[in-house]
Order: sequence, then C-alpha cells, then structure tokens
Amino acid sequence: MQKKVKQVLFSCTLNAIRSVMAEGFFNVKAPAGWQAVSCGVIAGAPDGFTFAVMEESGITLDLNRQSKLFNDFRSSDIDYAVSLSLEAQFHLETWAQGLACEHWTVREPFSSDENREVQLQTYRLIRDEISLHVDKLISQITNNT
Repeated sequence: MQKKVKQVLFSCTLNAIRSVMAEGFFNVKAPAGWQAVSCGVIAGAPDGFTFAVMEESGITLDLNRQSKLFNDFRSSDIDYAVSLSLEAQFHLETWAQGLACEHWTVREPFSSDENREVQLQTYRLIRDEISLHVDKLISQITNNT
C-alpha cells in the first residue's frame, strides 16, 4: 500500500536554522501530496534569528518546536532527503542508504563578534538562498510526477 503523503527530510547540524528554514519553506510551497520534516546531527536549541527572518518572509515557525535527530525517523518513511551541512551530509549518507538525496552547500550562520543587525543580514542571506533551493526542488518534484 502506497503512503498518502511523500516526505522530504531536510537535515543540518543542529536542526535549529538551515533545516528548519527549508522545512518551513517547503511546507508552505509544497505540491499536493508532499510534506517536509527536518532533523539534525545533534539537537540544537531554538534560534531566535531563524524565527525572526522566517517571520519576515511570512512563515511563522512553532516557537515550542523541539529539535529532532536522524534517529527520530525511519529512512523507509522518507522519499527524498537533503543535507544542508557537511556534518549532516556525512550522517545522511550512512543513515539513508539507497534513498534519493542531495546536498546543498549553505553557509554557516554563526559569528560571535557581529552585532544583531549584521547577524540578521547573514540569516536573511541564508534564508533567501534556501528558499531558492527549495523552489528548485519543488520544480524538480513537480516535473517528475
């Protein structure tokens, strides 16, 4: 019996920034019958900058969301997977044997010596880059179904 909804798994290092953004964009823009979930290599705390820049894009994230790990999912439930950090790429290759997947090279968002506005600008660049990647993935999914 075929699943009713196909799932895309987005993964990054902490499941707090990049994979959360990708999941948010995908779930807003996803074609019918698709949804996204996300995880990290390790569990990270919710990131306020992520919530702020996604809100600027009209996407409200759950402030109470808990970071998930690869072990929280079964690879057999995932139809496609995307890594957004080198750590996640390594884990994904081991975890998702035989699963269709790809890696997006997306910059690291952290810098401790920058002021709030500079950090927000970095997050906006990451957000916009991820949004473009998600649009391409959705186009690919739509063209293949």
